[in-house]
Amino acid sequence: MNIRRLLDTRMIRESLAALLLALVADSIAGYVMNRNLSVFLAIPGLLMVLPALIDMRGNIYGAFISRLSSKLHLGEIKSMKDKEVKEGIHASQFLAFSMALVVGLFAGIYAFYGSGNAFYILLIPAVILLTHVFTTSILTPTAAYLSVKTYEKGWNPDNVGVPLISSIGDLTSVSFLIMSAIFLVYYIIHPTLISIIAAVILGYVIYIGYKSLKSKNGKKVIIQSAPVLMLVAFMELITGGLWEANKIGIILLILPAVLETLGNIGSVFSSRLSSFIYLGMIEPKIVPQGKNFYREVLSIAVLSLIIYTLIAIFVFIVTDSIKGIFLVFSASFLSVVSIILLAYYITVLSLKMKLDPDNIVIPLITTLADIIGTVSIVFVYFLIF
Repeated sequence: MNIRRLLDTRMIRESLAALLLALVADSIAGYVMNRNLSVFLAIPGLLMVLPALIDMRGNIYGAFISRLSSKLHLGEIKSMKDKEVKEGIHASQFLAFSMALVVGLFAGIYAFYGSGNAFYILLIPAVILLTHVFTTSILTPTAAYLSVKTYEKGWNPDNVGVPLISSIGDLTSVSFLIMSAIFLVYYIIHPTLISIIAAVILGYVIYIGYKSLKSKNGKKVIIQSAPVLMLVAFMELITGGLWEANKIGIILLILPAVLETLGNIGSVFSSRLSSFIYLGMIEPKIVPQGKNFYREVLSIAVLSLIIYTLIAIFVFIVTDSIKGIFLVFSASFLSVVSIILLAYYITVLSLKMKLDPDNIVIPLITTLADIIGTVSIVFVYFLIF
């Protein structure tokens, strides 16, 4: 039997390259996070908010790439200079800053109630705002470039852009969060100076928000995306709480790579699914049907097996634990099956509600991937260790 009839080998080939690069980036992010655990111990609430910040990078910029991909396929945009690309850049920046600020305020209040120190209400949002000055300046042009240039080279941005931007977002978010925290806590220190820095950045956020809301496309993206992003940001605090409660060596070692891979796979699947539905190749029925759908599922399964095998090998090399291999495969199987089903039904539901899946599905899927992946890892860990 011809394997090309059963699998989308082009999708596997293109996505595999991006996922392998993402795997390297997430391994580095996990290493950086573990090496600087003292920073998170020194600032209560910062580790709890990290999954939300990481997830929002993939949610916002992954959705941005998915929107551009759909418009490129439909011929609505042609190059980086198109007006819609610039409007999408401003909208993505505003969403990134505003959602992070809300989560930062929540984390600051949480730290205040836990420690009795009101300074955290100022410090944590300031750290997050400063972090985003660096991350958005890197991720926004990178996302636009990946979408347009990969399409021009004959690649599908859905296969390449989403995994790459998510992994770059993880690495930059973790690195710049730690750098910003060290800078403000150990070098600036004074609350007045920290307040001035935060106020200047906040002024910029208001400016780009005003520009975004003036454009029809920017306004649509913000109105449809903001409620979902707000919801998933607070859902990610559940993941953050699990991270705080389970500071176990092997769990912290595999969390970044396993969760990001799961989110990337779910994003690739949902992004391609929305494009196929728009093109009429898959019908959004209650019971999934058609060879195109099952071909996608089988291709995603093969892709998952390849990546998680590499993660299991990495865990065994570092820990010399056979149980670690079992932990990766068991948790990953539970997670991948769940995320494929959720991606399909959330896409179908968004279409029935007349909402753009590109604005809705990826944020929900990457968030649910973090929660499901973390719960699966913790559950399997306590079963076998």
